Amino acid sequence: MAAIGRPPKPASKRRRTNKPTTWGAAEPVTAPAAEAQDRELGIEDPHQLVASMWTTVQNSAESRFYSEADWARLRLELWNANEILTSGKPITGNAWATVQHGLNAMLISPAEKRRCAIEVKPIGADPDEDAATSMLGNYQKKLRILKPE
Repeated sequence: MAAIGRPPKPASKRRRTNKPTTWGAAEPVTAPAAEAQDRELGIEDPHQLVASMWTTVQNSAESRFYSEADWARLRLELWNANEILTSGKPITGNAWATVQHGLNAMLISPAEKRRCAIEVKPIGADPDEDAATSMLGNYQKKLRILKPE
């Protein structure tokens, strides 16, 4: 079940000055990458939104870490969403909440990832780290100016 309230901010955007006693106690786990392969949704004539979601998840960074069970669960959740979207009936709040709950359980939403303390960082340079490095360089230059030789 999802936590109540707003999802926590990423660690880089928090303003907390004191550190919890458990800070740094957990070790990050790196999962091996799964084999890249094209998977079929298995729905005949899927709704446009369902097909788009399937394609987006397959091309996402997280797709490398999905197991076969995760892909089967995603097919089930998208099949349910497709049934709701193509039934011709008005979409009820309860039906849409069921779809959202299923997708949240798959950790598709960035807010759900933050609730589970998962932060996916893009490959490459970290802009925060680059900014901190350049600021340190600027401070060092200013200190050299002030320091008599």
